[in-house]
Amino acid sequence: MARATPPLRQVTGLLTPGAVLLLAAWAVQKEEVVRSAAAPYALFFCCGTLAAAILLSWYYDQSRLLCLASASALTVWALSRWSADPSAARLTAVLLLPLNFILFASFKERGVMTFEGFLQIGVVIAQVLGVIWVHEANSQSLELFLKWGQRSDAWTTLPVPTVLAFAIAFVTLLAFVIGRRTKVESGLLWALTLTFLGVNQMLAPDGHLIYLGTAGLVLVFAVLEHGFDIAYRDELTGLPGRRAFNRIMEQLSGKYALAMCDVDQFKKLNDTYGHETGDQILKMVAVKLSQVGGGGRAFRYGGEEFLLVFKGLSARQAEPFVESVRTAIADARFVLRGADRPAQKPARPENGPQKKHHRIEITVSIGVAGRSKRHSSPELVLDAADAALYRAKEAGRNCVKLAESTP
Repeated sequence: MARATPPLRQVTGLLTPGAVLLLAAWAVQKEEVVRSAAAPYALFFCCGTLAAAILLSWYYDQSRLLCLASASALTVWALSRWSADPSAARLTAVLLLPLNFILFASFKERGVMTFEGFLQIGVVIAQVLGVIWVHEANSQSLELFLKWGQRSDAWTTLPVPTVLAFAIAFVTLLAFVIGRRTKVESGLLWALTLTFLGVNQMLAPDGHLIYLGTAGLVLVFAVLEHGFDIAYRDELTGLPGRRAFNRIMEQLSGKYALAMCDVDQFKKLNDTYGHETGDQILKMVAVKLSQVGGGGRAFRYGGEEFLLVFKGLSARQAEPFVESVRTAIADARFVLRGADRPAQKPARPENGPQKKHHRIEITVSIGVAGRSKRHSSPELVLDAADAALYRAKEAGRNCVKLAESTP
């Protein structure tokens, strides 16, 4: 079941703040005057942002971002430690960085102080020991392989293995962004792009610090945005949660309408078909509600209750949009499939026997209220919408009722 994320919000979530920071870093590199002024502070900027990303990831218990920020910081150290020429150890550190993005993006977030968290930290430590071993071994054959395809006059000064690793990492993260649609994956994608631009300038003195420092800043934003999502977004449905609605309530003024929605007979459905089916029902309803017209915004209020907020509309003006989304939910096909359902749909002859599945009728009851002289505050409007919802339940469910005092 798809998460309730409108297409426009998916695009804006991908574009900010990573794209803005990338453009800012690129502009600094392109303007000679700005670059010269920023050069003395580039090392402090890079170390500061990566250190902030590490500390915030630890504080917010984000092991994946912690390990990526640590790997980026260690790569900066390797580039500075072996800065005379692209040695095998330096090239190994750069090659491992995009592979770290693939690895840690693939992990599920379990926290730092867990077995999975310690395992990820161990992977970073093992890489550090591996790079040191490569430096001590000073293998000529390995250095030739890592330098394979490196040309100073090409569009990139990176060797072919490193370019391939970055390309694979970019495609992998793009797939995660499209599939998971979370702020963390979006931040990792922009951080990877900035990292590539940075290590592409590893032969230039301090040319990589601005880009890698900006990548650290993107990771900082990813940690903060993830913390915001945990606090304000409902994990099951992807909709903004109760706390986000309370913030909106404090900002409501002028003309607005609230619609209280409740899934009909949800407790009975949950008891009959199980909690997993109940969760899928709530996800389906959330997706439909997130597509409401009229500029409405959907929230999960709690349990099987949802709220729609219409800024700039009265209850009468919001009613057609609410009725439309109620009809869309009632007309949706929610099919309960058997436990033996295969992962992929099997090929079936056109005239072959069709297996019947049990269809569940899902409906919602909705109460709508708008600001008026009698209901002059958001709290009073919410109470009126709740009372209208009970009237919809008493009227037989699967209907929309306006508050009794609606003009």
